[in-house]
Amino acid sequence: MKRRIIARATVSATLVAALSVSLCASLAGCSRGGEGEARPADALETSSWAQPPLIEAAMRDGPMVVVRGRAGPDARVVLRGADGAAVAVGADASGRFELRVPATSGDIRLTPEVQVGEDAAPSPETLVLIRGGAGPIALIAAGEPTVRLDGQGMLDAVDSDGSAVIVSGLAAGTAPTVLIDGVRAVVVEASGGRWRATAPGGAPAVIEVGGVRFEFPGFGAQSDFTPVRAGQGWRLTWPTGPSGRQTTWLPDRAP
Repeated sequence: MKRRIIARATVSATLVAALSVSLCASLAGCSRGGEGEARPADALETSSWAQPPLIEAAMRDGPMVVVRGRAGPDARVVLRGADGAAVAVGADASGRFELRVPATSGDIRLTPEVQVGEDAAPSPETLVLIRGGAGPIALIAAGEPTVRLDGQGMLDAVDSDGSAVIVSGLAAGTAPTVLIDGVRAVVVEASGGRWRATAPGGAPAVIEVGGVRFEFPGFGAQSDFTPVRAGQGWRLTWPTGPSGRQTTWLPDRAP
């Protein structure tokens, strides 16, 4: 059955939280909290189960991409590419880790995981580096708002499964007002300054965030993780199940 992002124009904060909890329950080892924010660091320390690593930053550094984050103390952290190639490092006693991945001019897709003996705890998130990190860098996950890692703008991403959209971003203060085709959307604030708004739809739409206008190009037809230019940004669509798919649109950042 297709996993859908359930939304209504008048959705309440309680319903949005319940939606995230439900989606996370369907994903083994979900790495985000109920409001779509990154998993709290204390969850890595209090759970007796192996937890997937938490990616906190990723950036291009010359011929390498530097990925930093947290995992369990002394955990073995792995970033596995779509072709099966992997790089690994041991986290320190506080759980901090830094991995360096050779950069290419093409797109890079990496799955974070923690190895425990012969077993692995993969993350439901995928780290995507468009143009090897020269373009947008983001963490995507089925049914969840995308977390953008390359700088900050008024709007991080628009996610859609064709029947609903999630508009999300990061604010230094109060979450911005969001209009979708002129209709004000309910904005839910999460920890760390992250916010999101949900609404029905998936067709091209004009989205205003804090008075700044963005033209969402709509749900994508592809489903192979290939980033393509769409309007003033990048659109990435990937499969989320036997018949479902999700689109993430990443607007261009100001130079």
